[in-house]
Amino acid sequence: MSNHQDFLGSGFESYKKSKEQEASSQLAKLVKEDMLIGDLLKMDYGSCEILVHDSMRQKVGGVPMGCFLLATRMKPNELYAPDKEDTCVILLRVTGQARLPNAGELDMVRLLAGQRSSDSLEHWDSEGKTDQFTINQLRYSGLSCRVLGTFRFKRELGGNWLFSFGADISNFYSGKGMKIYKPIGAALQRLIGHTTVFDDSHPLAGSKVIIGRLKYASSELKDDAPENVEVQIDPTDLIARRTALFGMSRTGKSNTTKVIASSVFRLRSKSPEKGRIGQLIFDFNGEYANENSQDKTGEVASCLKNISAHTPNSSEDDVITFGLVEHISDKKRKLVKLNFFGKNNISWSDRESIESSLESLFRGKEIADVLLSQFDQLYIRNFVNSSLEVPKILDRSSITRYKRIITVYRAAIAAAGLEPSSELKSAYIKGLFGEDLREAMASSQAEDPQLQANFVAASRTLSKDSVSWDDLVYALKILRNFIHDKTSGFSEFDQQYRASHEGRSWADEKLLGLLAIFQYDNGVKQLRPLQVQHNPDTEQDYAKLIAQYLREGKLVIVDQSLGDPDMNRSAAERIMWAIFERQKQDFVNPGIDQDGQVISPPDILVYAEEAHNLLPSGGQYDTRGIWSRTAKEGSKYRIGLVYATQEPSSIQANILKNTDNWFVAHLNNTDEVRELKKYYDFDDFSEQILKVPDPGFLRVKTLTNSFLVPVQIKRFSVLEE
Repeated sequence: MSNHQDFLGSGFESYKKSKEQEASSQLAKLVKEDMLIGDLLKMDYGSCEILVHDSMRQKVGGVPMGCFLLATRMKPNELYAPDKEDTCVILLRVTGQARLPNAGELDMVRLLAGQRSSDSLEHWDSEGKTDQFTINQLRYSGLSCRVLGTFRFKRELGGNWLFSFGADISNFYSGKGMKIYKPIGAALQRLIGHTTVFDDSHPLAGSKVIIGRLKYASSELKDDAPENVEVQIDPTDLIARRTALFGMSRTGKSNTTKVIASSVFRLRSKSPEKGRIGQLIFDFNGEYANENSQDKTGEVASCLKNISAHTPNSSEDDVITFGLVEHISDKKRKLVKLNFFGKNNISWSDRESIESSLESLFRGKEIADVLLSQFDQLYIRNFVNSSLEVPKILDRSSITRYKRIITVYRAAIAAAGLEPSSELKSAYIKGLFGEDLREAMASSQAEDPQLQANFVAASRTLSKDSVSWDDLVYALKILRNFIHDKTSGFSEFDQQYRASHEGRSWADEKLLGLLAIFQYDNGVKQLRPLQVQHNPDTEQDYAKLIAQYLREGKLVIVDQSLGDPDMNRSAAERIMWAIFERQKQDFVNPGIDQDGQVISPPDILVYAEEAHNLLPSGGQYDTRGIWSRTAKEGSKYRIGLVYATQEPSSIQANILKNTDNWFVAHLNNTDEVRELKKYYDFDDFSEQILKVPDPGFLRVKTLTNSFLVPVQIKRFSVLEE
């Protein structure tokens, strides 16, 4: 028994020892002897200074600004106990030059040497100009670095050792030296690719995709340098999170968006069910929904909308495009339009029937109100303030009044040039304008004979069961005059009406407000821009349809390259509210799966191109809008937001403060860079962001990566690599 226990004990110790050696070996492989560049001079918890010699710089291929370095007391290829304090590597980033203690003396020597050679073509370090001892001293310099954190192995339950990163250092010693190494190749790729795992990680977390390569400087010598390793991101970092893409025009924002969107779309090739993430792109310039001169990769049409044809576990129906107008090369495009008239098959005594049949009419009135909100005229404000809400009590009287205001509203938009649907080619007005009213109009004693004749003509029109919309519009204009003219006889009629209707006027406030639009010819003219958003044949609300497509895991692209900017903004907000409310409904009243687990809302990712046209501006503080609420509450409802713009300062602070992922290209002014410096360690790259305009050269910080990485983003292709 004792021998058996000894055997088990020795076996466990052997296993434990092998795991420790494996961990130590992996850590030691991160530093290579031939990539040694210098020594640590001093360190605190956030920064350090290192000593470098020119010969060491040259040997490792240079040390550019932003370069990653490693500080450690470990020697290459030697084994150390992984639980010891010194068994670690500290990740550094070069942020500038550091003056050495003897810098003043060396500057003077350099000055004198330069003066001696200033009258010849020889450099001051040429043979015979300066002695070798002095030159060697001059070749030492200091570099300042930011301390990014510590890599080490930590013991897990079961005896395994986990490679981990902490975004700080736990200690430092002033009396201990450290060697500095430049990581390259596989070691560098492992360091910059290390990610933190969160408890609420997506089931497909870890399915990384290549987005480009590491790039330290625009003036790099060659693309295939050993430090130019591939950079990967985890697409699930964007799900239910906020992501910013900043940069000037032509610096690669759109290409980056395509790379990101395609990587999320291709998750379905790994998992047909869990990988179906609904994505919505508001395509401000039409470059995602339409082919253009930039979208050719050999013979392959490389527009994003074609990605389904090159993705496993995907079908053509997984990508759907919407737009304000039809497109000659996109026959399946759906229109971002409403039937502003609504349907006519209504059971007026049934609230659900009314709300269902008039849903698009209600949405159209909301759009009309947004359009007219720019005008201050009282008659237009009265029209805007007239609600079409269904009455709480649906008795005979309230139904008649409600049918009347719906008919008047329909007449107003018909007068603005919106074409009625086939079932509403004429206005059915039977019973809406009673005999008493018509008799009062016909027998009017108005002082103006022409006005009196108009009242008589209008009364005949309103006595019919059905009339053309043009005739009804004319009659409603006359009706409005009849109501407001003091000599028309309406006051006497209305006084009698009130006596038999519990004091209610025949002309209630809603009716008067809607009739106000006919007061001037310019009234209905202000509604004419609605024509581009109206389609009499549309049967579904595009906002709800898009929300449903997203819940099914489809990629939806809304082409906003045509149309009025205010209309596009209004349409985008309608779509966002439809998504938000549907996701919120699933969160508040979740379903239960067969295992008794709560079903979360489906994942949805929204992209706002040229976001300053959609999102609230940086100077706005109202956080009740849909974009602010999506940024703040979207995570719990599983809505992710990716917004791209040229100016960080144009984005509401509330949205910026809730942003998790950052992709930053060239910005051309200090105000915008100053805004960026408030977040993470963008201060390290502020000069480079301001000076270097290379397309696709971005500084990237993602949710599961603890530090920024400078990346040259690859060119998008629909072909999966």
